[in-house]
Amino acid sequence: MTGNKILIVGAGAIGGYFGACLCRAGADITFLVRPQTYHKISMDGLVIRTPPGDFVVYPKMIKDVAEISFVDLIILAVKRYDFPEVLRQIEPLVKAGATVLTLQNGIDSEEVALSYYGHDCVVAGVVYITARLSEPGVIEHFRRGTISLGEISGEKSERAQNIHALITKAGIPCHLTLQIIKEKWEKLCWNATFNPLSVILDHPLSLVLKSDDLLEIVRQGIHEIIAVAQTEKILIHPDIIEDTISATHALQAHHTSMYEDYKNGNKTEIEYFNGEIIKRGEKSGVPTPTHKMLYSLVKGLELRRSYVTDKGGGSV
Repeated sequence: MTGNKILIVGAGAIGGYFGACLCRAGADITFLVRPQTYHKISMDGLVIRTPPGDFVVYPKMIKDVAEISFVDLIILAVKRYDFPEVLRQIEPLVKAGATVLTLQNGIDSEEVALSYYGHDCVVAGVVYITARLSEPGVIEHFRRGTISLGEISGEKSERAQNIHALITKAGIPCHLTLQIIKEKWEKLCWNATFNPLSVILDHPLSLVLKSDDLLEIVRQGIHEIIAVAQTEKILIHPDIIEDTISATHALQAHHTSMYEDYKNGNKTEIEYFNGEIIKRGEKSGVPTPTHKMLYSLVKGLELRRSYVTDKGGGSV
């Protein structure tokens, strides 16, 4: 992997896991992390707890982009709500020629990055993993751990092939696709249904799978995504509805990433899942009542949490 300098922004569940795998394989990795994470990893290493066998790496880290002058590849492994600030931070490296690999959930991060930088510097990625950040510098990995990536244009470019080869050589299952935007929409079918339901219900995914009424919400939500996607010339086969539900049985004991964010007092990505579907539906004239319901309920729970925090609760 000589000659491929990589900056990973974020050492959470996704960036921490894949970055540790790349680091263990000998890749030239540097992490951009927050001060608390920097201190913890400096002391104890980046710890990956995983069924095949736990391991620890001691990667290079920086707390400010100014500490590094050039990289070939920047892997963005932050939540979508941190995206604007991160784009600003890494701008000097992008101007110096770095390619950006986006690993955000949702369907708009590539558009946002291209609009911000004004030139073709982005390769899109989709991650499939069940993992959580248990504490700074400690990742609990349960299952899966694959990446799909490709050009937004659908071409098979040299840079996408190089990134694919880099990741594959590290032993990470990686798929080079010519339909990465469609794949992002297909993943949104899961993210925009099971994620908000897990927050609303305050329960692992098994509860949704046991209820015909809740599964009908999932089905209606995916129907709406298919309809909105079609207005953007993204054709998603209706079979994805039952395929999405069937695939979730393997995850039924787990909580979702949105649930983890909500329970930890962090922002959720509801704006970039259901909110984005609502916005695009309104623009194209496609009704999205299921997503409006899910969006409103999660926003209501966030409002309740902030009210309790600010006011200390109370009774009426």
